[in-house]
Amino acid sequence: MPLDPHTPVTSEVEVVHVGQEPPDSWAAAVYLCGPTPTDPAEPSWRPGAVDALRSAWCGAGRLVVFVPEPVPGGGYPAYGEQIVWEEDAMRRSDVILFWIPRDMATLPGLVSNIKWGSWCDSGRAVLGAPPEAERMAYLLHFADALGVPVERTPTGAAEAAMRAVGPGHARSGGERSVPLTVWRTVPFRTWYAARREAGDRLLDARVEWYAPAAGPDGAAAWLLTVTVAPADGSGPAVGRLLAAQGQGMLM
Repeated sequence: MPLDPHTPVTSEVEVVHVGQEPPDSWAAAVYLCGPTPTDPAEPSWRPGAVDALRSAWCGAGRLVVFVPEPVPGGGYPAYGEQIVWEEDAMRRSDVILFWIPRDMATLPGLVSNIKWGSWCDSGRAVLGAPPEAERMAYLLHFADALGVPVERTPTGAAEAAMRAVGPGHARSGGERSVPLTVWRTVPFRTWYAARREAGDRLLDARVEWYAPAAGPDGAAAWLLTVTVAPADGSGPAVGRLLAAQGQGMLM
C-alpha cells in the first residue's frame, strides 16, 4: 500500500544476517552477493557496503540489507539451511548487489559466478568489481549486453543500487515477495488493487521471468506466481500472472 502522506516517516536501515528472520515490512531490500573471505585476518567487504547503503538511502521507511554472513562473533547455520536462507532473501530483494573482487589465489568467488548467472537477467542486478579483479571479462560482457549497472568501487555499487531502488515502496507480509521492478508496473498495481478490494490477501509471490522495457516508452514484461488467501476463507490459491509487452495482464 502507498504510504499515507499525512503519516510522518523516517529512513532507517536494518541489517539481516544469515539465519535471521527478516522484518515484517520494508520499503526496499538489497542483498549483498559476492565472495566471503575464508581467512579471519582478511576483512569482509560487506560492512563497508552496508555503510555506503546507509549513507545513500534517503527513501521513506526501512531499507533492509541482507548479509549472508553471521553476526559478529556468531556462526553459520548448517550449509543446507544457509542455501535456503540465501535463495529466499535474494528472491525477496529489490536489488542484488554483486561485489566480486576476484583473486584466484585468495578469493576466487566461484559460487558468485553461479549466482550471477541466476540473477544477471533479472532486472535487479548491479555488478561491482575493482579494475584489478581477475577473470571478470565474461561477467562484464553480459552486464553490458543486459544493461546491468557496473561500478568499480563498493561505494559506487551501493549508490547504483540505491538509484535502482529509488524512493522504495512500503510493503508488508506477502507483498515483500514482489520486487519493485514488478510492484511499480501498471498491470500488477491494477491486479492487486482488485484483489484488495475483493478482500483477498497476498501470501507470497515469485518472479519466474522478467524482461525490461524495450525502450523509454515501453513496459516491462514479467511472469509472476502468486499465492493468495481468498476473502471467503477457503484455502490458499496459487495462480500465475503474465504481463506481456503490449498486452496488459494475462492470467
